Amino acid sequence: ALFPSAQKPSTCNHEGTHSTQGEVSSPETGFFSTPLTRQGNSIFSAVQQQDYSAMIWLKRRDRMERSQQKCIAVFALVCCFAVLLALIFSAVDVWGEDEDGVTEENCSKNCRIVLVENIPGELSFNPNSSAHLPLAMGLNHLLDQAKLSVEIVSPYWALTFGQYLFQRLSSLKSRGVRLKIVSDQPNSIELKNAEVHYVNMTALTRGRLLSSFWVVDRKHIYIGSAGMNWKALSKLKELGVIVYDCSCLALDLHRIFSFYWQLQYRDYIPSIWSKRVTAVFSRDKPLQLRLNNTDASAYVSTSPELFCSKGRSRDLDAIRHVIREAKRFIYISVTDYLPLVNRSFRGSPIIR
Repeated sequence: ALFPSAQKPSTCNHEGTHSTQGEVSSPETGFFSTPLTRQGNSIFSAVQQQDYSAMIWLKRRDRMERSQQKCIAVFALVCCFAVLLALIFSAVDVWGEDEDGVTEENCSKNCRIVLVENIPGELSFNPNSSAHLPLAMGLNHLLDQAKLSVEIVSPYWALTFGQYLFQRLSSLKSRGVRLKIVSDQPNSIELKNAEVHYVNMTALTRGRLLSSFWVVDRKHIYIGSAGMNWKALSKLKELGVIVYDCSCLALDLHRIFSFYWQLQYRDYIPSIWSKRVTAVFSRDKPLQLRLNNTDASAYVSTSPELFCSKGRSRDLDAIRHVIREAKRFIYISVTDYLPLVNRSFRGSPIIR
């Protein structure tokens, strides 16, 4: 029997094999079991961490992209809304002007009406014929009543510096009265203290502005044939009416003035109308009032049809209505009278 003696392990046990600090290798495979496994685990963990980091980054990028898309969509909606509002507001002066709290419900309906006329000196009438208030005197009396504002629409302006009416209009600002004028003749108004808007009627209707009226303090009105030129006050036969203390009619006429006022620098008629330029009264819904202690009905009409806001009666319809309602007579006084004329404007037939 042989008993091995205690010997120190040798560094070389057999050819082709070796041992290093307890690590065992196989000469056939060359696989080091313990250190390579740890290295593989480390590489696998690193790959897992990289995959996780990449996944988190991709999720964050997706969230950022979705957030950016939402921001872009919200911004686009806000821009579209702003453009829509701008288009609506640019169509007309949407809000119009302050009407000083005057409404259809609280306006005054107990009114006084006066006929005013200008008779040229060359015309002679029967001494027993009725005479009415001279036009120049009536307009100056309106200026006496003015405390806040005077709004004038006139097709012609040819008042001379030495004329009394011109001086009265020029002095309104010193009294704290605001003077606003609408005309279609640029550079024809010599009043330095007035706010003037010019309406390009040629571009709008291929016609002329023939309206002539005053609105004083949204309370008194003048409507007539006379324009603001010296001939109308001295050489021409003119006729008109002045209505005092009638804020209902003044409110309605002021809305027509406001529409004219907003047409400056425009070459088209807006398609969107403000409530502050729509009609208060019309042929189908006239104002019921007292004129010189007599029950009456009234409304304001206008023309052409392009200038008729919602609810506004056309001049032609108003004239037809008056003719149909006549029971005994019809008196007509006009500058030109040619009742049967067939015309067309922008494809619409017009029969007068």
